[in-house]
Amino acid sequence: MSYSVIMKQFLLRDTLIYLNDNSFKSINKWMNSNHFDNIFIIVDENTSVHCLPVLLKYVPLLKNSFIVKIPAGEASKSIEQVHTICSYLINKNITRQSLIVNLGGGVVCDLGGFIAAIIKRGVKFINLPTTLMSQIDAAIGGKVAVNLHDYKNQIGLFVDPQIVFLYTPFLFSLSNDELLSAQAEIFKYGLIADKLLWEKCKLESNNEIINFQNMILDCVKIKIKIVDLDYYDYNKRRILNFGHSISHAIESVFLSTKKQSISHGFALSVGLICETYISYEKFKFSSEKLNTIVNTILSVFPKINLEKVLDEIVLKYLKSDKKNQNGLYNFTLIEDVGVPVVNCSVSNTHIINALDY
Repeated sequence: MSYSVIMKQFLLRDTLIYLNDNSFKSINKWMNSNHFDNIFIIVDENTSVHCLPVLLKYVPLLKNSFIVKIPAGEASKSIEQVHTICSYLINKNITRQSLIVNLGGGVVCDLGGFIAAIIKRGVKFINLPTTLMSQIDAAIGGKVAVNLHDYKNQIGLFVDPQIVFLYTPFLFSLSNDELLSAQAEIFKYGLIADKLLWEKCKLESNNEIINFQNMILDCVKIKIKIVDLDYYDYNKRRILNFGHSISHAIESVFLSTKKQSISHGFALSVGLICETYISYEKFKFSSEKLNTIVNTILSVFPKINLEKVLDEIVLKYLKSDKKNQNGLYNFTLIEDVGVPVVNCSVSNTHIINALDY
């Protein structure tokens, strides 16, 4: 095992992950031990207001950084935005001795990491995730990507940040919906890896995550353990995709037909229900277990209206899922809570039945 926990400090491959108390102290120490000719901080409309002033206050070495602000939301994860930002960075003389700081949620960490990986054939970057979703998932593990039109995460690569800093006070600026969105990812961790976490989720299934730090610790430990087994996502790491095949397709459907986005977490709540139902059909666990899982999710998330006429469009987007093999849908499912199964062949009928359910 290549991770360790020392006073809320983790190591995943060559990436140090700091949680909370030591975050700003650790950033200052790391900045003092490295020299960068230019520093660029990528923010969105929200983190520029709520998080950037805090960062600049506690990390004085960042005060002369160039600030790159993008619109908030999934639409910013686009090739067009990559082109715009890369043009700006080149105009500001970015070099391979520069640093990119990603201060934001999953969109900022994905987009910023992707740009850092490709510009000048790669510059160093660090992640300061500011949402609960990004602190437990998106900022950790080395996956970066942008969308191609309405297709999720089709252009990307694996590249590790130098450091990830998890500072939970950033979360207090989030809306209830943003906190709620992350609950779907926490449910996923419990369902695939940890019965005790799932039981905790059942007890605490409401609109609030009471203890951010403990919940983040639980999820980060699980993600590090799984990523460490299969960094390039051929087998074991696919455990983390439970619920995501259908949820990514639903996000694409919202973008293409409704001309609006649905949050990743709200789409994932649907994906978890659908893929739990497919698991129930394939592995024949009890209807009582199915109902417990579904009712726990629905006790937290609203039902999402997806008209029957959109089923074929969901299938169209599923055909581009990166896990597919030989023209067949390839899902991660569960035999039981905490017992995931990767690379399961799933038919159109399974998917339509799940959407109907």
